[in-house]
Amino acid sequence: MQKQSFFFGLMLTLFMASCKKEVQTIYQVQSQVLYQNSAQKTNLKTTNQFISIAYNDLYNASISTAQLNSLNTCLEAFGDQATMEDIIIKNLLDNGGVSIPDSATMMADLPTFINQTYIRFYNRQPTGQELWKMQNIILQPGSNINPKMIYYSMLTSTEYRYY
Repeated sequence: MQKQSFFFGLMLTLFMASCKKEVQTIYQVQSQVLYQNSAQKTNLKTTNQFISIAYNDLYNASISTAQLNSLNTCLEAFGDQATMEDIIIKNLLDNGGVSIPDSATMMADLPTFINQTYIRFYNRQPTGQELWKMQNIILQPGSNINPKMIYYSMLTSTEYRYY
C-alpha cells in the first residue's frame, strides 16, 4: 500500500510538472524611423537586397525566388555592375504592374508627390533644397519629366544603393 501511494504521488508530481501553460508570443510592428539625411546611410545593399527592395518599392509585393536568382545572376555576371543595375531598373519600370502615378496626379500636388517619392525610395523626407530643386526641374518650361523618369533617377542613384 505504501509503495502504491509512493508511485501514485510520484506519478501525480510528474504529471503536474509536465503541464505548463502555453505562452503566447505576440509580435508587434514598430514604426520605422525615417533618416534625417542621406549621410546617415552608411551600409551598401547587397545585390539581393538591392533587387528585392527595388522590386518591392515598385510593385508593393515580394519578388519570387526564381526572379531574384535570375536577376542576381545577371547583376553579378556582368562586369559593370552600375550598367546592369540600370538595365534591371529599366526593365522593372517597363513591365506592367508598377504603381506609378500619372503626370496629372503628380502635377496636381507636386510637393506631396515629391515628399511621398522620397519616403518611398529613400526612407526620408526631402530637404528644403531638394524639394525646391525637384520642383524647379519639373516645372521648368518645356520639361517633359514624368513620374516614371523621377522613379528611374531615384532608383539608380547612389543614395538608393545604401541603407
